[in-house]
Amino acid sequence: MAEAVQESRVSKLSYLVGSLIGTAILVGFAWGLVYAYAIQPLLKEGPIRLEELHKYSISSGFWWRAFIALAFDVLIIIIAVIGTWWVLANFYLEAREAGKWRFYYRSPEAKKDKWLPRLTAWQRFQHIWVMITFIICAITGFAAQAHVLAPRRELLTIHIYSGIAMGILAIIHFAYYTTQALMAKARGESLKEKFPILEIYSKKFFKNIIRVMLGKKPEPYGKYDPEQLFEYWGVYWGMAVLGIPGVIMLLYGPQVLDGIFWVTHTKEAVLAVTFILMVHISYSHFRPKTFPIDTTFLTGKMPLKRALEEHPEWAKKLIQKLRQSLSKS
Repeated sequence: MAEAVQESRVSKLSYLVGSLIGTAILVGFAWGLVYAYAIQPLLKEGPIRLEELHKYSISSGFWWRAFIALAFDVLIIIIAVIGTWWVLANFYLEAREAGKWRFYYRSPEAKKDKWLPRLTAWQRFQHIWVMITFIICAITGFAAQAHVLAPRRELLTIHIYSGIAMGILAIIHFAYYTTQALMAKARGESLKEKFPILEIYSKKFFKNIIRVMLGKKPEPYGKYDPEQLFEYWGVYWGMAVLGIPGVIMLLYGPQVLDGIFWVTHTKEAVLAVTFILMVHISYSHFRPKTFPIDTTFLTGKMPLKRALEEHPEWAKKLIQKLRQSLSKS
């Protein structure tokens, strides 16, 4: 018995250490990008940009280029600071429960548990589609700028086709859900009830962000927690900010309008990669409870025990709906 307890403690410690190391690597690498593409340019070119901005020549492309570059550098640093604090705060809250869901998933209790459908096959496919195209775009884009891995022309060709594939998904996604929202509205249904992703427009969303940042337990979540809500909207906002300038540069070249679209595209890419590395992977997969990976995005299912702990409001509503459908049948 004592040996089993000791083994459990060692396993728990290994998950905690693994989570800490993995998180440190990702956050450190992300800060390397922030330094290279935001802090360093801000220190070197900041005075020049401010001088350009003081001219108030809003009809000048150079003025807008300076404004966009300065605004993005500041935004990237702010997001990096908040993201780092968010990840560390969550690590602090979960440290004592390291390996919790990894242990549970392998236990006999998990096999007997009710596994709730969290992501449909179509949603999982979209996630993988975005993941693959994003990784390709990130690698080819930064490699082309650094002139490594392959000839620049070949890298940019792959980059463009991958970006187009990502853009196609974004169009399909929003066309589908906009249609669903309009149909629901016509039937008089509550959009917030039907689309939990709209929970971002609530006081609770901001309250929970503040609570976690202060190292406190958040209020019970619905289907999505604050990070997931923020990331969903951030991903598609990022696609627009990356995609529209990308298409314009593809048609007219990177120097169109004095390079405004090139700066926008490049800076947003840095912001996107920084957030994905620092927050998404660290929080969704490398957090102590789920390290080294949360398999929900692959299986689409979550055990009731975990759902009641992490997303209690959603779990209770889903169980109620399942019982009602069973009673009718």
